[in-house]
Amino acid sequence: MECSGAVTHWPMWLVGLALLTCTSACSDDDLRREFGAESFGTGELEGGAGDATGDGDGDGDGDGDPGGDGDGDGDGDGSCGDGVVGGVEVCDDGINDGGYGGCLRDCSGFGPRCGDGRINGAEQCDDANSGTSDGCLGDCKVPRSCREILAYDPNASDGLYIIAPKSPALAFATNCDMSTDGGGWTELSLPHLCNGDLDTVLSAIESAGTEGIDAMCRPYTRDGGGDHTYVFDVIFPPGFESFYLSAHVMKANAADGDTAEIKPASFVQTDWNIGYGQAGDISFGSADDAGPVVSYAALLSDPVGCQSCETALPLDPAGPYLVGSATTLFRVGWGEVGGQSEGWYPWWSGSVYLR
Repeated sequence: MECSGAVTHWPMWLVGLALLTCTSACSDDDLRREFGAESFGTGELEGGAGDATGDGDGDGDGDGDPGGDGDGDGDGDGSCGDGVVGGVEVCDDGINDGGYGGCLRDCSGFGPRCGDGRINGAEQCDDANSGTSDGCLGDCKVPRSCREILAYDPNASDGLYIIAPKSPALAFATNCDMSTDGGGWTELSLPHLCNGDLDTVLSAIESAGTEGIDAMCRPYTRDGGGDHTYVFDVIFPPGFESFYLSAHVMKANAADGDTAEIKPASFVQTDWNIGYGQAGDISFGSADDAGPVVSYAALLSDPVGCQSCETALPLDPAGPYLVGSATTLFRVGWGEVGGQSEGWYPWWSGSVYLR
């Protein structure tokens, strides 16, 4: 029998005999030609399996990866830089330059960001939490006022918060009123007025013989028998548009035998430059306005005349009062008139709330 030539209709027993006969004499190629490659399925064995070994098909179905996952080996993990977190990747933003708020170059983690407990980039603080009362908001900014805290968290409640009106490095605790008239009110009380928390300026429009700020941060004046007008400005860098007074008390400051007086029916201060008429007055508002918004003489029903008595505003709280325009200067003004030695502590106790 020849090992070449066409054989088309041999019985199967004869085919087997031919295979045995040609084992040593015929090559694999001869066998394929003799009996037909298709009958042994060699096309399937050598390439039709769909590339399940992962050398280019993508999903192992033999179709060249149309509609597959596109990652080249069918494992669905993707690759670092494709913008999709897959496999062992922790982060993949498609850039992966390790910059602020981004991902590391090898996709193994996050770059510097707000919330990592370290101060990075333009962050003012980072305590790795979203609390609002500890002086560091969840956006890594130090709040300057209660209004800023409320803007960050509309559900913030009344209470003690840490703010830093002057600088992130100069923070202090104060009360925030998050309820009155929509909330966002920052309390300013006497201790903040001379310990570096806030800056203040005491100015004489018409000088008294005695003036100053005592150890409790309270401004005061006393003339020697003449007239005087003063203003005391509190600088609040975040700015405010309205204010109210809470438990506010003033105190007369006259010499023995003399009296300081406020007479509602005789004089109400309306100009910062004139703090007296037939009597004195104590008033409040914005230094950017021509005059005060409200005063003791405007609210009292009865006159005050004494050497050192304390007098509270008849309204508590008094306000809110709207100033003429947004400002950073809260002002207290006062004055006295007459031949006696007299004056005032215009802010003896109580608080002012700004928003």
